[in-house]
Order: sequence, then structure tokens, then C-alpha cells
Amino acid sequence: MGKPNIKSRGLLALVISPIIVTFSGWQLAKAQSTPELLISIEFPDGGQRSPSGRTSGGGTRGGGDCATVTSNLTALMPGDDNAGTTIASNPKFFVYVPEYEAKSAEFEIVDKSGKSIYFTNLDISDTSGIVKLTLPKNVNLKTNKEYTWTFTVVCDPWDRGADKSVQGTIKKVEISSDLENSLKNATPLEQAEIYAKARIWNETIATLAELRNSNPTEWEELLTSVGLKEIASEPFASCCQIELE
Repeated sequence: MGKPNIKSRGLLALVISPIIVTFSGWQLAKAQSTPELLISIEFPDGGQRSPSGRTSGGGTRGGGDCATVTSNLTALMPGDDNAGTTIASNPKFFVYVPEYEAKSAEFEIVDKSGKSIYFTNLDISDTSGIVKLTLPKNVNLKTNKEYTWTFTVVCDPWDRGADKSVQGTIKKVEISSDLENSLKNATPLEQAEIYAKARIWNETIATLAELRNSNPTEWEELLTSVGLKEIASEPFASCCQIELE
């Protein structure tokens, strides 16, 4: 009785073994194809930056200089023209503020006619790093309209010619039904990739800013793709993180 059992066990092992190998290979392939592992967040046509680009608004218009370092005031925007799009009525804006002796800054948005849509003063005492600004809920950008925003460091309240400023443009665009559908079941990291491929800058960077602690590589990858690698490791500033009032 023992011999037939040995043969049957051997035959059973031969039959089962390929199944186990096949199943293990399938699991590996599935793991390797997991979307989270394959996500790459680079902004299309981010472009290289020239030293004279508007991203670095470090030049003063008058005498004096309140900078304590050589870094420039920098908008976290793509390209030399700092032009971006958003689908939000109240988008977020990100500006790298190096160490300044200045105590205050100003943030303003104007429409194409030059009319001020929003203006606020900010306390930037002892501030350095990436400042995150969110428009209040009572400010609504209109779809298909372009706006110019300016972040100004007030070096000397009595000599505004010494101000340092950086400027950019933002245009609210209408979200397509295809884009809206693709975002529904996506993870936040997948959403950032979807926004990037759709060339919607503000939602791309705002989403990754929320994920920076858990996904630092993707944050650095995004900023590097738009020529901002040198500030990708800068911390978020402790000031100005709450919604502007």
C-alpha cells in the first residue's frame, strides 16, 4: 500500500508545483503594476528657467537690500512667465521666501483691467521657507479669466522703491467631464499625476503639498520638472499657512 501512496504524492506534487509557480509570478506581476508604484509626477513642458525670469523677483527698485541671504524670492510656478491654471475658485499659491529683515509682505490679485480682486498684508517676521497662501471663500475667480498676482516683501515702509516682489498669472479653467471622471476613484497621489498630465498646475502642487511628508520624492520630482530643484527641500514656513482672511 505504501508504494502507490508515494507515487500518487509525487504525481500530486508535480501537478501542484506549476500552479504554485504560476500563481507566485502572477502576484509579483500584480504588485509591480500597482499604480502607486508606477506614478511619476512631472509637469509637461515645465521649461528651463533663465536667471532673468520672473520666478526670481530679487531685484530692488531703489536703494537698500533687506535680504540676509543670496537666495531669491521665488514663485513656485512653471516656466519663466510663472503662468498657471486652476479649476478652483479659491486656489492656493506657493512662494519661496528666503531670510529677510523685513517684517511684512503684501499679496494682491488683479484682473486684466487692473482692478484689485484681493489684497492683504502678511506678517513675515522671522519667516523663511515656502509660504502657502489660500484665497478666502468670499473671493471667487471667474472661469476663463486670467488674473495677475503679486507677492511683495516690504523692505522699507518709508521707501517702497526698495520692495522685493515676484509676480505670476493664474487662469481658472473649466474641468472637463473626462477629467472629472478620472479623478473620482483615484488616490490623492494619482490625482496629482492626473492634474499634471492635464497641465493644471495649482491643483497638482496643492495636492502634492498635502502629501509631501509621505511622498517627498514626488514633491521633489514635480519641482525639478519646472526648474525648481534648488528649493525642493526647503521647509514650509510657519507663517501664513492658514487661509487668508
